[in-house]
Amino acid sequence: MTAHGPHRGPERKTTMGSIDVLVKDVRIITCDADDTVIERGYLAVREGRIDAFGPMDGTVPAHASEVLDGTGLSVLPGLVNSHMHFHYRRLGGPVGPNILGPVALDALKSTRTAFNLLREGVTSVRDVGHNDDSRLHVRDAIRDGVIVGPRATVSGAAIGMSYGHAYFVAESVASLDGLVETIRRQAHEGADLIKIIASNEDLPNPPGDELTVPWFSAKAVQVAVETAHECGLPIAAHANGARALERCIEAGVDTIEHGIHLSADHASAMAERGIALVPTLSGFFENSREFWGRSWQPRYAALWNVHRETIGNAVDAGVLIGTGTDTLGTVAQEAWLLHKYGGASRAAALAAATRNGARIARQGADVGTIAAGNRADLVLVEGAPDRDLLDLGRARHTFLAGRRFTREELAKLIPAHRFFVDELDGPEALPRSAGVAAQGPCG
Repeated sequence: MTAHGPHRGPERKTTMGSIDVLVKDVRIITCDADDTVIERGYLAVREGRIDAFGPMDGTVPAHASEVLDGTGLSVLPGLVNSHMHFHYRRLGGPVGPNILGPVALDALKSTRTAFNLLREGVTSVRDVGHNDDSRLHVRDAIRDGVIVGPRATVSGAAIGMSYGHAYFVAESVASLDGLVETIRRQAHEGADLIKIIASNEDLPNPPGDELTVPWFSAKAVQVAVETAHECGLPIAAHANGARALERCIEAGVDTIEHGIHLSADHASAMAERGIALVPTLSGFFENSREFWGRSWQPRYAALWNVHRETIGNAVDAGVLIGTGTDTLGTVAQEAWLLHKYGGASRAAALAAATRNGARIARQGADVGTIAAGNRADLVLVEGAPDRDLLDLGRARHTFLAGRRFTREELAKLIPAHRFFVDELDGPEALPRSAGVAAQGPCG
């Protein structure tokens, strides 16, 4: 939909030069419910919010402290990564030394991740857990202005039953009483959401043909959901395989993470109950590649082959879908894969990366779309991502509450490291990063 006429925010006392930033001659992709696009427009930022926007033939503000030429660029809401891990993102090589560090080192790695996310145009994230509390401190440091980074919603440590998937970075419980106590403690300690690991993909010889088995009983899932909701928190479930998905959907979790083997019936039930999906397609795609030097690559290749064939069920059913990258992908990849394999329209893929993600991360109604009065969390990218979704990966400027960061200045804060891969050219291209050999991060 193409818009006409200016859009202005609430009346505020205005003086000459009070507009902080004015972007002119820019393509505006609002990501609103009507998928409104302005082919050649302006956008004004004042006091951390979108003051006005509209076509260039409308009433363009005459004065601004800074004017940006948007020729060749598109502006859209800041991207949302709805499933990621601050401390362990885009790391190749052996898992143990990289993932099981001291809390202080995890926090420093998280700072690097925060800079990288801003460089990618991500302004809001949902961190779904680790076995220490570094992400809580990183969230608070960003909120309090100690460091810069995307607004963060974070879970407590992922909760699993004994020796389940990723048990070495989860908080394991062995009884229903222990499950209740753990959820209540995480709520007390300041978690924004609860995450459970309801299925296990790590068994060497799983029964059946799904490569995964349920790891929470139906009763345990129900107890987890009831306890989280009694604490006023949403609950996310890592769930793959028919039985685990059925248990989580029936219990009423708020989001399904991954959702491999999601059937049309599962998807229909999720849509009916308002359960969102964060499929992390890019995470599985990247983990399926030999590039990263992971011992589990063959297993993830098999999981990826299933996932890409069934994700369309969620799209067809109208499930609320958000873009999440897990440990390795990017939001640009995620949107592209959702379009390519899920059959989502480009507009729907952009919604998953913006307004849907804002809902899933519970970032507030003034995030996720371009609208007058909304927070000025924005990204300017080269090209037109509503025509080519990979243009989402070409961020040049990121605005966080009106503060502008350029890709170049953020890059200067991120030293090259042989285990970190900071950029991807596209879903099927080898990563490129200084200090990373062509054969992969372990080279």
